[in-house]
Amino acid sequence: MKRIIKFVKWFYPGLRVKRWLSLLSLSLFFLIYASVRLYFDTVLVLRVFNTLLLLISFFGVIISLSSLMQSFFQVIYPQGKKGMIDLIYEKRFLSKGPKIVAIGGGTGLSTLLEGLKEYTANITAIVTVADEGGSSGRLRQEFGILPPGDIRNCLVSLAETPQLMRDLFQYRFKEGEGIKGHSFGNIFITAMTQVTGSFREAIKESSIVLAIRGKVLPSSLEEMRIKADYFDGTTIEGEDKIPVTTSSIKKLSLVPEDAKPNPEAIAAVKEADIIILGPGSLFTSVIPNLLIKDLQEEISRKQIMKLYICNVMTQEGETDSYTASDHLEKIVSHTKKNLINCFLINSGRLTSDLLTKYASQKSFPVLFDRGKLRGMGVSVYEADIINRTNYIRHDPYKTAREVIRIYNKRRKKWLGLRNKL
Repeated sequence: MKRIIKFVKWFYPGLRVKRWLSLLSLSLFFLIYASVRLYFDTVLVLRVFNTLLLLISFFGVIISLSSLMQSFFQVIYPQGKKGMIDLIYEKRFLSKGPKIVAIGGGTGLSTLLEGLKEYTANITAIVTVADEGGSSGRLRQEFGILPPGDIRNCLVSLAETPQLMRDLFQYRFKEGEGIKGHSFGNIFITAMTQVTGSFREAIKESSIVLAIRGKVLPSSLEEMRIKADYFDGTTIEGEDKIPVTTSSIKKLSLVPEDAKPNPEAIAAVKEADIIILGPGSLFTSVIPNLLIKDLQEEISRKQIMKLYICNVMTQEGETDSYTASDHLEKIVSHTKKNLINCFLINSGRLTSDLLTKYASQKSFPVLFDRGKLRGMGVSVYEADIINRTNYIRHDPYKTAREVIRIYNKRRKKWLGLRNKL
């Protein structure tokens, strides 16, 4: 009885299926009929008629099948912003892309993800949870949750939802007592944490809402802070306070030092084909993730492409007067020598008006000391990977294209070496 009821449902009005099923049935009938008549008829007029009927029936089958598929597609993918071929490309081609793990935080990581999602659906963003400033810091203090800001940015960058939904998640309230300064996405993730009872589940549910391509994971599920020791002997604790002092950072550490990694982050690193560090603030976005011992150990063990994308400009209070090799040296001194084997730096020209603008903020181009970098045992790559609009930032599409180019180049080299052996 249930089977009969299910069959009858196909004939309910408004399904936009009956007309195409009818056309398909008629087209198949006349296709078979015309084929048989062509075989037996010898009269020229009848053969011409049956040939035309055969052609019309054939096109009827094509049109009805195409329309049926489109009707089903509109139900499965109701947004309708993309064609069927686009969806097939995403699900088939991008699902076979390299497994990329991108580690960092801030705007640098989210910018990179925007470009990477055009090459693969197998992206895992591992995001620092040491943020204590702005909206994230306030929510962290008031609700006792991990900071949602950097995670929100990464979710939006990987989102496949319409632009309006992405703008909604990034919308920041400009007025309202208690809500001013908060972004809608941060509040949404906070509310989802309260509803699901877990920050991890809140991210997963938010990922579904935004239909992201890939995964976003906090580097740890434990509350932690970062502490900086300076060359002048002072110590400061708290991510938002670290860039304030005029002294240079000597060493960074976690509080607590034995913070445990997110198990899903460890699993993603184990499966990775590419691991990317940066771009982003060296001491407050990149290195904090690497101070989680188990995560650091797992990255060190991997014999794959491990790429650091160097910042284009120095950052006041963090990397004043730093060269490219200084960035690498600081990562190595906090971790292990084999943590990175590839280094990507911008070689594109910087415009004078933007340089003047940044100089007023005590931010200057990172000096590319090529020779010293190569002496540190890494493969050095340089390319024009910046966006020259109102800010000097990495261009998501140029940077992602260069990452994939380096990967393909190294993969061919490695495959060639393996074949020789």
